[in-house]
Amino acid sequence: MKVNELINKLSKFDPEMKVLGEFDSDGDEFMIKLNKCKVYKGNGCDDSWDGEDNEDEKEYCILQFDFK
Repeated sequence: MKVNELINKLSKFDPEMKVLGEFDSDGDEFMIKLNKCKVYKGNGCDDSWDGEDNEDEKEYCILQFDFK
């Protein structure tokens, strides 16, 4: 999905609605919902990346959900 597609989808909602992130952490279809989110620009590498060459270093719009 590209940022303009995300903007288009979000524009159909009430702008005052709260945002929740939902994901399945282990594939059992039990979903976890989180309401703390940070939006930033970053690459496609995992945070534990050890610095070796990676083909996925281009920038993305990242939605980071906080588990705290």
